[in-house]
Amino acid sequence: MSADETPRATASRGRAGRLARGLVSTLVPTESAHITREGLGYCAIMAILLVAGMLQRMNLILLVATTAAGPIVASLFGSRAMMRRLAARRRLPAHVFEGDALTVDYVLENDRRRLAALAVFVEDHLVPDDRTAVVPSPSAFFPRVGAGERSRVRWRGEAPQRGKYHFQRLVLGTRSPFGLIERRVATPLPDQLVVYPRVGRLTRRWLQLQRQATEHRVGRRHDRSAQQEEYHGLRDYRSGDSPRWIHWRTSARLGELMVKEYEQQNEQDLAILIDPWLPRAQAAPRQREAVEQAISFAATVCLETCRGQGRRLAVGWTGAAPGVVQGPSSVKLLHELLEQLAVLRPTHEGRLADLFDALPPATLRDALLIVVSTRPVNLMEEAERSTRLSATSARGPLGRAILLNAGRDELNRLIQFDETGDAEPLERRLSNSEIDRLNGHGPEARGRDLALGELGDDDGERGAEAPPANGPERQS
Repeated sequence: MSADETPRATASRGRAGRLARGLVSTLVPTESAHITREGLGYCAIMAILLVAGMLQRMNLILLVATTAAGPIVASLFGSRAMMRRLAARRRLPAHVFEGDALTVDYVLENDRRRLAALAVFVEDHLVPDDRTAVVPSPSAFFPRVGAGERSRVRWRGEAPQRGKYHFQRLVLGTRSPFGLIERRVATPLPDQLVVYPRVGRLTRRWLQLQRQATEHRVGRRHDRSAQQEEYHGLRDYRSGDSPRWIHWRTSARLGELMVKEYEQQNEQDLAILIDPWLPRAQAAPRQREAVEQAISFAATVCLETCRGQGRRLAVGWTGAAPGVVQGPSSVKLLHELLEQLAVLRPTHEGRLADLFDALPPATLRDALLIVVSTRPVNLMEEAERSTRLSATSARGPLGRAILLNAGRDELNRLIQFDETGDAEPLERRLSNSEIDRLNGHGPEARGRDLALGELGDDDGERGAEAPPANGPERQS
């Protein structure tokens, strides 16, 4: 191609592009104008004056009627000029939890040199993947944005139920200058928002249940030399306990041996198996609430587990095609698990036997299994249906399994929810959980404070026996 043909080809492509954009804007208009309710009343009055002037043949009334058409014409051209060279964008949070406060920042930029943008409103369109979900309608209003300036307005509302949501377009509109004509400009601005399941706080009852399942599993050897973090409470002396942890003052007062309990890091792997079963038809509202509570409980356990490192966490769910997500506990894995739980839907298909077959062999061999279902389940029968497990090989995994039936309200004593509605980033929730545990704000910490009251000054006198603060798990 010669040097003269290159500019000619570029110009032809430019004309073709402008023609294509003009055709698209004609077929799919992004700008529209319609008369407002106030404008309809104004036009009605103008028409009455015009008819009265013509019937009465009074030039003054006709002059007033024709003069009243000026604001209508000015609104048509003024609103169009008002919407030129305006750009809007939104800023979404990285993530949000169900029930928390959802904040969306809208930024309006005015690239004009002289004309300010007056009375501009922004309307957003949020579409859920689940069409039955009720979604908010974010909006913002900008009274004035000067020429060459930008302004930000924050919309605040309550986050919808868990799931994935899509922002499709952003609509800019104005009724300036007289409020008679409303002009709107739709701008495609796709974005995605993932609402994580609601999370709460695990109660002391859950910690006791987990500790019992860990201590009484078959083949477990209690490591009495493990490093421990802080006092948890007192309990009766058991055969095999070290005399080093006997609290002598309380034992002398009660007349029986009492042993100290400590928090110690639990390095055992964890597997959360969710069975979100619902009947095929006519599911009761209570059954649907049980599914949501089971998912919230699983999300809370994932959050608490990923506070530390060194453990492997796996989350599996039943369905037509059972799935499993696993990995070392970390913030990255936590995001992945919460996103999967956000889109998890109830199912009337699938069995725990199929989920057992989908679990990695190492998880079945070593992990503590937490089975959360919304229906009565017999784990031994499910294990017998599995192709990987048998009546003999299932004793190990099922011996350290915790079975919870959300349909019978068995989760109510294990999890508590805060009604504050404060939006906190995931990383801050992780740190706040650790801070609450150390400062004594959680339910398990309150029980520990009562035990520390029993310990009194004896711990200061025997400070050499205090274990180093290196691990967060209970050990007897």
